[in-house]
Amino acid sequence: MSNTEDRNDETINLDLDEHTSAEDADMDVNTEANANADDDFDYLKEIEEIEAQEKELEEQRQKKKEELERRREEREKDEKKSAAQRKREMKERKKEAEWLGEPFEDDVEIVPTAKKKKSKKGLIAIVIIVLIALAGGAAFAYKMQADKKELADFSQKVAAFQSEKLDGRDFGSHQSYFTDFMKECQDAIDAGDLKKMEELDKKWSEVENTYTTVSNGKTSLDAFASGIDQALSTYSITDDYKATYETLKKDVEAAQKDCDYEKVSDFQKQLDALATNLKSDNLKVIQNLKNDISSVSLDKDYVSADDQKKLDAYSTEVEKYIKEENYAQAVTTLNSWKTDVTALKKTIDDKKAAEQAKAESEAESKRAAESKAAESKAAESKAAESKKNQTTETKKDSSKKDSSKNNSSSSNSSASSDYVLPGSSSQYLSASDVKNLSSYQLMIARNEIYARHGRKFNDSELQAYFNGKSWYKGTVNPEDFSTSVFNDYEIKNIQLIQSYE
Repeated sequence: MSNTEDRNDETINLDLDEHTSAEDADMDVNTEANANADDDFDYLKEIEEIEAQEKELEEQRQKKKEELERRREEREKDEKKSAAQRKREMKERKKEAEWLGEPFEDDVEIVPTAKKKKSKKGLIAIVIIVLIALAGGAAFAYKMQADKKELADFSQKVAAFQSEKLDGRDFGSHQSYFTDFMKECQDAIDAGDLKKMEELDKKWSEVENTYTTVSNGKTSLDAFASGIDQALSTYSITDDYKATYETLKKDVEAAQKDCDYEKVSDFQKQLDALATNLKSDNLKVIQNLKNDISSVSLDKDYVSADDQKKLDAYSTEVEKYIKEENYAQAVTTLNSWKTDVTALKKTIDDKKAAEQAKAESEAESKRAAESKAAESKAAESKAAESKKNQTTETKKDSSKKDSSKNNSSSSNSSASSDYVLPGSSSQYLSASDVKNLSSYQLMIARNEIYARHGRKFNDSELQAYFNGKSWYKGTVNPEDFSTSVFNDYEIKNIQLIQSYE
């Protein structure tokens, strides 16, 4: 049968050759005729067009080959595709080989004998089994790799949470919550329990939210604790408030230890109330200190420019601190101000007392000297008067009238000797009457005018002096005496004497 088919093929080929030769002969005749008929036919142009078409086809073929090669390489790299995909790829490869004109093993026709079919089915089964095994192995390897990555990711997540958020921080009563959760996570990692890790991962958002709430609360509580002293730094905390202040601080420290951040709101209310009460009391203390300072009277004649500048600076500072509501500093400054004012007052009083004592001592010394001089002068005057009296007594043969006159003159002279200025109450004195008198004599002469009207004196020495005068009758206390009893002579004479004192 095969030989017969071969001979038939040869016969067909011969017929085709003859036919082709006849056609070629006819074409040559026609071509020659056409060439002779149309000399302008451009063979070169046609050849160039054909070559261009062939070149374009060749480029397309080359691109297709490159695309097929690329796809083959991709198929070789992909080891995880299923058997069904491989079968489809085999069909595609066969079509590609046919298009490219390349041989392909599946093109050989296999004689369909029963034995060969059986062998082919067994081979296919083996191939399928192998492919299934390979796919299963690949799936297992993929699963192992995925599990390993899941374990690594979870371990990294736990480690990051532990190091970045939990390490070094104390969350008080909430600490066990995070510690227990981290222990569960670590136990699941050590055991490689993916199912447990999935359960814990679902709970992760809850833990994160709890952490955020607790962390924010702890931050708020810590900020409140560190801000207590700052909030009260502008107030002067008196003994009445120290106990309240210390109790609040202890409560806050206890809340920090337990991370009981929910008490922050209550603590804030207590702090606000304490600050309000402190402000009210501080303002009262400030006002009282101001009153104490203003009640201290300073003699301006004894306040130096530097002292006044210092006191003015205190006033400026106090007003500035009050405006800034820095009451603690205002109270401190006022206390310093009060201390300095009190010390300055004492210094001034001591200085004035010393000056007064010195003046009195000098006046006393001066009075003593003047008194001694006046007594000496009075003694001299008395001696002269005595001498005069002796001369008068020797004239016994004078008439009765002359004797009476002499006796009267003697009496008046004796009375006049008890006054420094005898006529100060009955005539105007002149400058010549007083200019030669000492300060002590001027003081006695001025007070003689008062003594004539019975005025008493606070100065014991002055009082003793006038008590020794026969004409003096002290009946009016100094506080009861009125200058309205003076006549014009006395008023003018007092002014004159004072101008020389």
